[in-house]
Amino acid sequence: MEQIITVFGINWKLLLIQGVNFGLLLFVLHRFLYKPVLAMVDVRRAKITRAIKDAEQAEEELGLAEVEKAHILREATQKGDEIIVAAKKHAEGEEHLIMKDAHRKAVHLLNEAERRAEREHQEMIAKAEREVARMAVLAAEKVLRTP
Repeated sequence: MEQIITVFGINWKLLLIQGVNFGLLLFVLHRFLYKPVLAMVDVRRAKITRAIKDAEQAEEELGLAEVEKAHILREATQKGDEIIVAAKKHAEGEEHLIMKDAHRKAVHLLNEAERRAEREHQEMIAKAEREVARMAVLAAEKVLRTP
C-alpha cells in the first residue's frame, strides 16, 4: 500500500489539508450560497403560487362578472320591452282619443256648415221673395199707370 502511495505521489498531509479545504469550501458554499439561493427560490415559488391563485381568483371573478352582465342585459332588455309595450298601449289609447275628438270636430263642423248653408238658403229665399214682391209691385205699378 505504501508503494502505491509513493508511486502515485500521494502526500498524506497534503491530502488531509485538501480534505479540510474541501470541507471548509463546502461549508462556506452551503452556508453563504446554497441556503440563500434556496431561500430566494422559495420566495419566488411563493410569489408564483400567489400569482397563480390571484389569476384563478381574477378569472373566477371575471366569470361572475360575465354572468352578472348577462343577467343585467336580460333585465334591461325585458324592461325595455315592457316600456315599449306600455308606450304602444298608451299611443293606441291616445290615437283612439284623438280619432274620437277629430270625428266629433268633423261632425260639429259638418253640422255647422249645414246650418250655415240652411241659413244662407233661407236668406236667399227671403231675398228672392222680397225681390219677387218688389218686381210684382213694380209690375203692378206699371200696369196701373198705363192708361
